[in-house]
Amino acid sequence: MSSCKVRLYQESDLLAVREIFTAGCCEHILPSFYNALRQPHNWLLLVVGLLLPMVTTGSIALSILCVIGVLIILWYPGNQFFHYHLNHALVGDLKDVRKYYLQREDYCFWVAELDGEVVGIVAAIPFITQHEKNVELKRMAVSRHHRGKGIAKKLCRTVIDYAQKKGCNAVILSTTTVEVGGWRLYEAVGFRPSHTKEQKHITPKTGRDILVRLRYDTH
Repeated sequence: MSSCKVRLYQESDLLAVREIFTAGCCEHILPSFYNALRQPHNWLLLVVGLLLPMVTTGSIALSILCVIGVLIILWYPGNQFFHYHLNHALVGDLKDVRKYYLQREDYCFWVAELDGEVVGIVAAIPFITQHEKNVELKRMAVSRHHRGKGIAKKLCRTVIDYAQKKGCNAVILSTTTVEVGGWRLYEAVGFRPSHTKEQKHITPKTGRDILVRLRYDTH
């Protein structure tokens, strides 16, 4: 997009950055809940919650209350995880973006600006292993009203170009299987899965949100 530009973060961007990241985190709660509902053992739990009180007490009201209780149990882990992730960021690196990202070596933070409005964000931090020097892509988010315009791809390319200039081997990022749109975007840019593991915050009773690590080799 010719009218969209990616630039370094400025102090005046802080409120917009925090709002975009907050909205992006909260969007993942409902897909996580739907993922839990798709699990066969949770359907069984709902059926038991519906039928058992009805058979034992004959109370339809109690059955409905039990089903509502099961739904709350299924909703709670994803809701807690994404709110924890959000709060951790807001009191951590997003409390003072300039200090955390722009005043540290090999850290950086960019915003996408469209018609004078900040509509997307992305960050880069060092990801050093025993064998190679990489960059980790962090805090990627695009305003919901401006998706489908190539902004996210432009932000990804910004981090990839940054990693290449730094002489890094790859760009690494982590996402979950409930973040389907983000995963598809990263694969379209050229990222490929390198490691997966089940999220520890999601118990077997509520579903399996898989943490996927993606990698883009810069050379």
